[in-house]
Amino acid sequence: MSRRAVWEADDAKAGQGVASAAEDCAAYLDGELAAHLRTCLFWLEERRSPTEADRLPHL
Repeated sequence: MSRRAVWEADDAKAGQGVASAAEDCAAYLDGELAAHLRTCLFWLEERRSPTEADRLPHL
């Protein structure tokens, strides 16, 4: 049994949902994080939320 399988089995037995949360976090880092960072950077530079017409800065 792989280390990951052992970890997931232990997590399922404990009922904590850590494996699922870690997978969700990894998906966020691979997906939506860049858009959220670009929106935050825009707000820091412009002191307002971006509109549909605004171009977000590059990372």
